[in-house]
Amino acid sequence: MRSLSRHHVPLTAWAFTVLLSLPAVAADIRVIYPEFEPKIEGKEVDWIYGDYLMTNDKISLTIAAPIATRDANLTVREIGASILDLAVNDASNDQLSAYIPAALRYQFFDPAKVDVGREGDTVYWSCVSSNAVAGDGTEATVRYELADGDPYVSASISIRGDKAAKVEPRDMLRADRTFRLTEVDQLAVAQDTFFRSAIGFQSAKSDQPLRWKSKSSRSKELRYSKSQIDLSDDGIRWSVKIYPATSITDLRAVVASKVIPLRTIQVLTDAPVDDDQTTAFVRRATVQITAAGNDTAGNDAGDRESIQTDDEGVAKLRAPAGDYRVVVKAPGYETKEQSVSWGDEATTTILNLDGFSGFAAVATDGEGNRIPVKATIYAIGGDEENANNPDFGPDSTRTFVRNTVYAVSGSMLVPIAAGNYDVHFSHGPEFNSESRKIEIKPNQTETIDVQLLRVVDSSGWVSAELHSHSSPSGDNTSDQYGRVENLLCEHLEFAPCTEHARISSYVPHLRAMGMEDAMATCSGMEVTGRPLPVNHQNSFPLRHVPHTQNGGGPRADANPVVQIERIAMWDDGSDKVVQMNHPNLHQIYGDLDVDGKPDEGFRKMLKWTDVIEVHPLQTIFDDVALSPPNVREMRIPLFQWMQLLNQGYRIPGVINTDAHYNHHGSGWRRNWFASSTDDPAKISIDEMVRQAEAGHIIMSTGPYMTVKATSKSVDKVAIPGDDLIAKDGKVRVHVAVQCPNWLDVNRVQIVINGRLAETHNRTRKSHPDQFGESDSVMKFDSYFDLELDSDAHVIVATIGEGMTMEKVMGPSYGKRAPIAVSNPVFVDLDGNGFDHNHDELGLPLPKQVPHHHHHDHEHPHDHEH
Repeated sequence: MRSLSRHHVPLTAWAFTVLLSLPAVAADIRVIYPEFEPKIEGKEVDWIYGDYLMTNDKISLTIAAPIATRDANLTVREIGASILDLAVNDASNDQLSAYIPAALRYQFFDPAKVDVGREGDTVYWSCVSSNAVAGDGTEATVRYELADGDPYVSASISIRGDKAAKVEPRDMLRADRTFRLTEVDQLAVAQDTFFRSAIGFQSAKSDQPLRWKSKSSRSKELRYSKSQIDLSDDGIRWSVKIYPATSITDLRAVVASKVIPLRTIQVLTDAPVDDDQTTAFVRRATVQITAAGNDTAGNDAGDRESIQTDDEGVAKLRAPAGDYRVVVKAPGYETKEQSVSWGDEATTTILNLDGFSGFAAVATDGEGNRIPVKATIYAIGGDEENANNPDFGPDSTRTFVRNTVYAVSGSMLVPIAAGNYDVHFSHGPEFNSESRKIEIKPNQTETIDVQLLRVVDSSGWVSAELHSHSSPSGDNTSDQYGRVENLLCEHLEFAPCTEHARISSYVPHLRAMGMEDAMATCSGMEVTGRPLPVNHQNSFPLRHVPHTQNGGGPRADANPVVQIERIAMWDDGSDKVVQMNHPNLHQIYGDLDVDGKPDEGFRKMLKWTDVIEVHPLQTIFDDVALSPPNVREMRIPLFQWMQLLNQGYRIPGVINTDAHYNHHGSGWRRNWFASSTDDPAKISIDEMVRQAEAGHIIMSTGPYMTVKATSKSVDKVAIPGDDLIAKDGKVRVHVAVQCPNWLDVNRVQIVINGRLAETHNRTRKSHPDQFGESDSVMKFDSYFDLELDSDAHVIVATIGEGMTMEKVMGPSYGKRAPIAVSNPVFVDLDGNGFDHNHDELGLPLPKQVPHHHHHDHEHPHDHEH
């Protein structure tokens, strides 16, 4: 059969007709296009239009189109001819990032070198490499074959050329985070017990075991021995069978025989039904299945071969007809053992667990309305590291994450082992939290009603998280649905979706939750290139084109200036926020190779930048110039941001979590944006863009602060980001800080032109009358009267020195101090426009010696893109 064209059109009409006329169970291969999309599901699905779908009645897989620009995500790149998605059809749950033939030693960039077709009962896909990375003159061909009824796909790699015999035979696997490598019988296996995935690799010479050799924490390598390769006059060849499975038990069955019925197991309970459930199912139960007379349950091998139910209590595996002993275990339930007999047909088995132990909780606001809630559960009497805390699942899952439960409906049913616990219920820093010490007794359900009062008045402002990630980004494996749960339960009111290297969307998840009105969102992305960390930029809103390369977004560029301009002008130059992420501003300003010698830097990037990430906030209280960091480690963005403000670059600051995992990932940093509405359902994305560009932003780890500046010269209240004329140099700044019952502050500081104003530093110790009591919401409410002798930008910072947020925000982020920092108010004394003072704050900026006609600061930031 002829190869497909460069434009990846479907198979020829003749071939397409032939494939359509084959029985439904026959193996099939097609190009993916909008009218023909794969049915593969799972957290790691990465196919786009133009890729290939290979399927039969047992399994499905997608093969990346061999073009130079085909990237699966940020870290799986130039991936043409690789398997991206792989799943068992009736238990579809793709967890594979990629199987990469020949371990990236060859580039498959030419679609004209693809050949697809059918030979007897087998369909095939093959491609010849475009280039050998080693430049050794060798050439590779990868060929995938799938036969009718086979539970595996065969991959064959042939290397030809004079130096082929010197090529080390190896493949690469990207199966990240919760996967572990193991070897079972003659197979190399990547197993993810929690996410119900096991991928087995068997040498075509099945009597020769395959072994792993890891290359890095992400990329795993399969190395083939001499006995597993075929030698010929013109090169070498190796072949491997790749089995998708739900567990090692499932994998062993299908390796033994390809005609094995699928068994569906659902674990139910008579426990109370959560409002989010229509059936009382047991999520994440461990199911051990042992053939009668083969007692491995309880030993190490038996534990390894267990399977786990999903969030609807379902587990699937293939097992031959026979009698089995099934043991089901789940925290908060009595262990159950049951005998089952399975015949030659596919079966569904219902197992029931009794003896529920745990708690049922409902969270409401002050008006009795249910609200999204996070419950963080600590074992009482555990060691300092809380080793006895419950562990519901890894930090990459959803809903039940480590010792935390996210309940977007406000209702949760939590199975938990008998014992004593301290449970903290929260809904972000505008709401009080409630803690409850509870004793869970066997076979009893503790009922908890919590009222989380919204005590902080944030009228006219909405909270925003502009930068977080989940599995589509490729550098993490977090469930994106779980990211949205995290955002909702932390009361983020505006959160664009900003995955690495891919425009994506939170809307499908919000819709599935019935929470579309609870959080405003839009599609965006983080374009991530090298050099790092300079070449990271967020942008939103962007037009999302699903199932296309990068979701329709721009590619990275090795030149950060080119990259950021490309982003700014994307979508026909539409108005958008372009955010510089966690930058080394010293490098950008004038030291591009960070060698300590001034050069041109990447300063032109600043022209296209709307906002800059400036965390960590606590550095605003440090005298950085006293102990400056090495230029290569110049990660003091807030200080450098204030230096840039003094040079005339009027770019607002923001902070974000950059969360990659779901255990307290989002929420511990946020921005408050000025907004014409407090209702997330009515938030205008266009307005959010304008407010960001205007710098109407307060940055915070929790405390809510308002800053209002006035003068006698104008009838105006200036908020952060605004200009204020004060011809007599006198400015009154009203600062109010509010906190719920789990946060506090004890210092408020005025910062003028980037320097701490000694006369405007107030602490609970020095000015006790201006700070509220520890149990009050208003922590500070007072005025600062400033007398300025020149134009100045004024920033306000507050902190709870020696304080933490630990119980609500978890053991990592919670150990940080509550802190808030405003964007500047720009005070203009003569009304002729703001003059920047060019103060470098004691740490010189890298500057080349200017020519006689050149002024170092002749290119201030221009918002006109």
